[in-house]
Amino acid sequence: MRSTSLTVKALACLAAGAASVSAQLDYYFNFGSSAVVQERLDPLVNPGALAGHVHSVVGGNAFAANMDFGTTQSSSCTSVDLIADKSNYWMPSLYFHKNGKFTLVPERSPKHKIYYKYGDRGQPGADRSEFPKGFRMMAGNANLRSDDGSLGSAGSQLQWYCHGPEVQSAGIPKGFTSCPHGLAAAMRFPSCWNGQDFNKDQPLAHMAYPTTGLGLIDGCPAGFQKARFPEIFIEFWLEVSQFDGQYGANESPFVLANGDPTGYGFHMDFLNGWEEGVLARAMRTCRPGNTGDPLDSPQCFGAGSVQNGDAKERCKKPTSVNEDIGLNGPLSQLPGCNPIQAGPGLATKPANCPGGAGVRSSTSGPSPATSATTAGLAQTTTSSPPVSPTTSAAAGPRPTDTVPPSGGSSELSPPSVNSTSGMWKAAGCFLDALNPRSLGSRPQWWGQKISSSNCVERCDSIRAKYAGTENGGQCFCGNELLNSASHPGKCTSKCDGDGSEICGGPGHLSIYSRDGLVSVKKRRTHRRHIRHFSASV
Repeated sequence: MRSTSLTVKALACLAAGAASVSAQLDYYFNFGSSAVVQERLDPLVNPGALAGHVHSVVGGNAFAANMDFGTTQSSSCTSVDLIADKSNYWMPSLYFHKNGKFTLVPERSPKHKIYYKYGDRGQPGADRSEFPKGFRMMAGNANLRSDDGSLGSAGSQLQWYCHGPEVQSAGIPKGFTSCPHGLAAAMRFPSCWNGQDFNKDQPLAHMAYPTTGLGLIDGCPAGFQKARFPEIFIEFWLEVSQFDGQYGANESPFVLANGDPTGYGFHMDFLNGWEEGVLARAMRTCRPGNTGDPLDSPQCFGAGSVQNGDAKERCKKPTSVNEDIGLNGPLSQLPGCNPIQAGPGLATKPANCPGGAGVRSSTSGPSPATSATTAGLAQTTTSSPPVSPTTSAAAGPRPTDTVPPSGGSSELSPPSVNSTSGMWKAAGCFLDALNPRSLGSRPQWWGQKISSSNCVERCDSIRAKYAGTENGGQCFCGNELLNSASHPGKCTSKCDGDGSEICGGPGHLSIYSRDGLVSVKKRRTHRRHIRHFSASV
């Protein structure tokens, strides 16, 4: 595959404003995603050949062993909410290891979350550039088996979470026998660029993490101030409830596809496929995490820019690799050549790895492959010229502090709930801003048997003012609704616990209150979605 140069030959230094070290990045948006394919390909590290281990791939369905920007644009669909984002994001799959067998862990699709952070307080999108065509980068190190200092607040901020008992650590945590609300890994990408191409022999060399609290380009280290991109942060959610009771609290039964039982070797890859100009325009005025504006509002990506959950779930790509990765049952070994290496030193590549898997020949774009071979994929990239990053500028009004009450909704089911203390009424469908959760000041229940009726009962029992259900299986209780907005028609998910009831939707809450009214409060201060999601760099 011919390399496409991304070097910016003439990129002027962007104006930098003075900012406090504690300045926070107020502006961000997030969107849901699901896997478009799971297979042993990696066009960054192993272009044109089999990758070392299985990856879960999110985004455009033109994903292939050889890719450039043109390839991404040939995608006929994408598995993320935003139609203009045909990028690919991928990370190692997870397996459950017991009695010498490896069981592929299912993902909690479509509950992977991708966040884009940009801009300083009062300067939305200032000094932030959209990614050049064909830009690619990685976060993390697949060979790590202990914390080498790169995982902290100044680095990838890798964290694993068992949701339910709420156990977390930089590696895969212990101390539980069940994760009823999912196991998740979260990591951020670097955002400071030195202007050079991705080099598969030094995959982390062209990017760096910010070193100060300055949100502008001056927050980047010397030598990495060619451009500062929006910071991508991803939560990778896994469904592990089927393994409940099969391991003890002091055991670590999970292992990544690269043979890592520690979780420190978790990593992510990104290949830019955003339609040119879309991201730059949105960063100027889009700040839904602060205003509650939906992503398809004029301030963000515009009407028709967001697809529904069914559409992104249907977006799939036929596998290009002729091997069983565990979709048909447990395996006796991890796909590829990945013996378990627990460290604490760096993992090493085993000698004399057997072959066996083949890759199917492919053509440009997402067309299904048919013939199996043991050679590499045919090179099918489309050449795209490099472009300089497009920088967004500050614009738009500040969010207001309060929003007048709205209330009384007939679109939700049930329209009312007769709870212990009296009648609760549906107030409507509202955005969950997520950073912080719009309705998160009281305990939360995430599970498989939630209904709007039993969520109201639970919130009533702790004297909460509001009850909210989301995405079919989540219940939230709180006394205030933060940074939200009314979104009629967005709550369409049937409740996991009662299919006759509606429990919000992806990123949206079915809200109930005692009088059917709700007041939305706005906060200017940015809070972390989860603790390691630093707001200062």
